[in-house]
Amino acid sequence: MESSLLGELAALSASVCFTIGPTLFTLAGRRVGGLTVNRLRLLLGALYLSVFHWLYFGTPFPRMDTQPLLYFVASGIVGLSLGDAFMMQAFVCLGPRVTLLILNLSPALATLAAWVWLAEYLRFTQLAAIAVVLIGVSWVVLERGDVQENGLRERRYPLRGIFYALTAAIVGTASTLLAKQGLRAGISPISGATVRLVAGMAVTWTWALTRGHAETTLRAFRAHPRAFGYTALAVLIGPVLGMVLMLSALQIIPVGITTTLTSLPPVLLIPVERWVFREKITPRAIVGTALATAGVVWLLIQ
Repeated sequence: MESSLLGELAALSASVCFTIGPTLFTLAGRRVGGLTVNRLRLLLGALYLSVFHWLYFGTPFPRMDTQPLLYFVASGIVGLSLGDAFMMQAFVCLGPRVTLLILNLSPALATLAAWVWLAEYLRFTQLAAIAVVLIGVSWVVLERGDVQENGLRERRYPLRGIFYALTAAIVGTASTLLAKQGLRAGISPISGATVRLVAGMAVTWTWALTRGHAETTLRAFRAHPRAFGYTALAVLIGPVLGMVLMLSALQIIPVGITTTLTSLPPVLLIPVERWVFREKITPRAIVGTALATAGVVWLLIQ
């Protein structure tokens, strides 16, 4: 099998992982709450990645210079401790497909941020791609619903959930820019990801301990073992296995192709929400999802 085909299959497999993970996180969050799931998610993710780093590099925690270390720590605190807390709440309020659809704004936001702060000027076609993404997201989010038909729910998306998802997209963009600064020092993405997760986990659990939420979190998962199973499996499939597959693809095929093939979860989640969450997927939602995803693809391949 040609190496390029292996890379494309790895990227597609990563996209499937990034679809399964949010689905399981949503199922867990609807039992114990999004913030509770996020705390366990970060704890298990840090544990998984530390073990993986130990097996791959011989040490459980990366060794690197102070400057890139601080960038990755800041990225983890901003993106994983704060951003993922909003993302998990959005999963509970909106479901995984619409949440990931709004999070697809992150590439467009990152491009705009680079234009403003790094003087990376945009071409007209890039601005047009950003407009396509915004139109697609707005088309889905502004849909009215709550109609019962054939036992399926057609949802009205609450403003609170939209706020959570938009905040997660903005915070995630800042986290990405910080991580990019750390990677410029030649640090392995696996090492950077390990530092980010450990930093995010440390801040989240320090806050949980000071607020008395640590025991509540553990008690919630003891009372709902299925939610614990969903979360443990979701962390292994999404942030860990999905990341490894994505990094493997990046080693073989161009970045544009990899990011394009790993941007498919909003489309892949359409049948998941239809059959798992019993939500009515309207033609408008399908068109909006396809339009937003097409805009992301157009932006990334330029």
